[in-house]
Amino acid sequence: MSTCESPTSVAVRTCHSVEEQAALLDTWNQSYCQISRGVFAGSITTLAIGGFRVHIERLNRTVYQRGEVAANEIAVGIPFQLEGHALLCGQASHRNALHVFSGEGGFEFLSPDQHLVVNLEVSPENIANRAAREQLEMLRPRLSKRAGLIPVASTKLQEFRVALESMLGMLTKMPHLTKDMDIAETFERSAVFGLADVLATEPDLVTQSASRTSRHWQLVRAVRELVEASPDCPLTVAELCVRLRTSRRTLQYAFEEALGINPFSYTRVIRLGKVQRELQSANSVTEAATRWGFWHLGNFSAEYREHFGELPSETLRRYRR
Repeated sequence: MSTCESPTSVAVRTCHSVEEQAALLDTWNQSYCQISRGVFAGSITTLAIGGFRVHIERLNRTVYQRGEVAANEIAVGIPFQLEGHALLCGQASHRNALHVFSGEGGFEFLSPDQHLVVNLEVSPENIANRAAREQLEMLRPRLSKRAGLIPVASTKLQEFRVALESMLGMLTKMPHLTKDMDIAETFERSAVFGLADVLATEPDLVTQSASRTSRHWQLVRAVRELVEASPDCPLTVAELCVRLRTSRRTLQYAFEEALGINPFSYTRVIRLGKVQRELQSANSVTEAATRWGFWHLGNFSAEYREHFGELPSETLRRYRR
């Protein structure tokens, strides 16, 4: 992971694994699992200005994210690029909706291969501008009760994107401006009232249809929790069905609809991700692989390289540098 930081509250970081990227959102208690195959390349640009922390996140692989924002925080994502199948808390994710990550119980987000989202994180009590603070308190019930999508009018959301792009582009190029109190208050007003303007609109009809809750998301969640609980996790679909008291057909359909992959492939992806994480501190590849049920090291290495774009031995060497 390479880092370029300035003393003026702007940091740009690039990452080579989902574990590195998740760790950068330190206040979100995030965990990531790479779903699609290939070399991962991601980045997060973080700006602190006024009462806001802004995270500009880029991902090039499908990632299953889980996290929970602090109870006093409001966190809203504005999608700039979402290409591919995506779900937020079981709802079909798309560009014409605000992505609310704050709320009781946390969130689960299946982000697509091409992902660029600007996340606004704020505590109303930290907003210096009184009018913006009062407006944000009025918006709090809609933005902090439960994570999920809020469909809005596409034209109004696009106007907000353009405004954000201009402000963030300037602040990234001239980070010293984030320390100017007048500029900080201007940003606060622009961001808060921009959100209020977007939330006052009616969603497009297409958006309403696209945001229907996935009927099978709860089953997918149950499988993930079961597999992640410990290395003594189900290694076959048959065992999953027994543990969850469901049929193979129901399980298969749920995964195909929600994630676009079958449950067997999903459990292997989770376990591969666990091995990748353990390689940060493991004594050997064999130790990490066998802990998560990979006993044929030749086949494991081939699967690992196909999924992450490098051999497990290369990952181990990279973390030992």
